[in-house]
Amino acid sequence: MEPTIQCEAIHPSFGAEVRGVDFSKPIPEGVMEQIRGALGRYGMIVFRNTGMTDDEFVSWGGRFGEIAEQPPSRRFETKNLGDPSNLYLDGSIVKPGELRWFLSKETGLFHVDTSYDARRVRLTGLIARQLPPAGTGGATEFGDTRTAYEDLDEETKTLLEGKVGVHSHFHSRRVALPTFPTFAALDPWDYPMSKHDVVITHRGSGRKNLYIASHLHHIEGMDAEESSALILRLRKMVEQDKYVAKVYYNQPGDVVVWDNTAVVHRAGAGEGDGWAGKHVRDIRKWMVFDNTPEEWGHNDRGTKKHLAGPVIQAKHDELYGTSGKVWDFDED
Repeated sequence: MEPTIQCEAIHPSFGAEVRGVDFSKPIPEGVMEQIRGALGRYGMIVFRNTGMTDDEFVSWGGRFGEIAEQPPSRRFETKNLGDPSNLYLDGSIVKPGELRWFLSKETGLFHVDTSYDARRVRLTGLIARQLPPAGTGGATEFGDTRTAYEDLDEETKTLLEGKVGVHSHFHSRRVALPTFPTFAALDPWDYPMSKHDVVITHRGSGRKNLYIASHLHHIEGMDAEESSALILRLRKMVEQDKYVAKVYYNQPGDVVVWDNTAVVHRAGAGEGDGWAGKHVRDIRKWMVFDNTPEEWGHNDRGTKKHLAGPVIQAKHDELYGTSGKVWDFDED
């Protein structure tokens, strides 16, 4: 008889910690079906002390769907594993005032992964490898965009129906740091953007969802000022405490998986004396394509991913000269 997983709610409307999964041996398909069902219901699920290696973690991710290809890491050997850590290739920690420090600021804004790509991902999985000291922060926060949509007034729901959002990775950098010269010198209009419906139906639950993010540059068919005001209002709504859950990583091997078509996420702020610039936070991730008829949004099927990171690095080098710091760009 296959085991039954247990789900303990993290927040009144979404998120759960899952128990009863033995990651030390192959997971039966029946258990995977329970996990997929929990993810559909809760939008974000957490597993503690899984003990998975990087290869096992990516292999497990592949059981949710087609893993999104990522550039090969130069820090670890496992393929299609992203590196959103605060480490350079030589193992040193990113410090305040360095380009990668500025690049990381957008992760503190609620967003969904790869909405600026023509082909969006649906799922993201993170595994903790090395964590900052307890009490310094390093959590990931999530926003419940399904419940937020349901709480909208009917006038706003009607306004949003059929609207298409246009997303840019250059835009979210500017939102995070509008006066930083490197970001200010790169106009989002000069680079590819992607188009996805603002209101989508979440495949895992059948509920409607706000597909919004800091990457959302404008809404088609609206006056620029009106569009910006509406986007800001929606973002601020989801930032309310009643829609937000915070997940701490307690030990290496902790895993969180979320559905980008059901929730938004952001890096939690530092706490106590803070960890950023002082302590290692090594977390690694995979992403799984949406694999639904909607995954390409209103974009040309087959459009290749445009990498913003190297463009930003080149502009920064042009303005400030090369720093000699080397890392793998994490284009999430």
